[in-house]
Amino acid sequence: MPTSKLISGYREFRDKFDSEHEVFERLAEEGQNPKVLWIGCADSRVVPELITGADPGELFDVRNIANVVPPAASAACATGAAVEYAVIHLNVSHIVICGHTDCGGIKALEASPDPGSQPHITSWLELARPARDRVLGSDVAEEDRYLETIKTNVLMQCENLRSYPCVADGEQSGGLSIHPWLYDLFTGDVLEFDQDSGTWGTIAESAAGLET
Repeated sequence: MPTSKLISGYREFRDKFDSEHEVFERLAEEGQNPKVLWIGCADSRVVPELITGADPGELFDVRNIANVVPPAASAACATGAAVEYAVIHLNVSHIVICGHTDCGGIKALEASPDPGSQPHITSWLELARPARDRVLGSDVAEEDRYLETIKTNVLMQCENLRSYPCVADGEQSGGLSIHPWLYDLFTGDVLEFDQDSGTWGTIAESAAGLET
């Protein structure tokens, strides 16, 4: 995106900031009170506020390559710190882990990056490799393995999320819900995994599952 577009976009934001000053003033004075922690991919095509229509202050947003949640035992983890902060200090009621079609991070698992030139990417993607291993060990057809790995990765990151005591306690008490989502870049649909049926289906347009 050209710098000139960023600058013009900022000017438009300043106009909006001035015209809706009461909203931004309230956010500044009263602090944030989001109900949803969004853990998504850093892919520039997957913009949570665009997909959900969320306003400033409504999402606590964490984005990284392949929407990974390192297990709680991982040390000095920025994503883990965000999870703890959102659950313990912001008291979010919902956590969405949203993967997406055509995920480059998952695609990279098919041909691992060079650890010499890309040590951080290599190390990070190992956190998603169990999803690929699980799919390779199943009877999924070869042509379906990529998408199935993307879906399986979302579910496995939900498993990692539950390794955090604050998340496990919140789920057990009924005050916290975890939502495995998949955004389809080609159709704009958002699918959610249903634990009872073991299938993915388009979420309700009302998004009632995220109501508090």
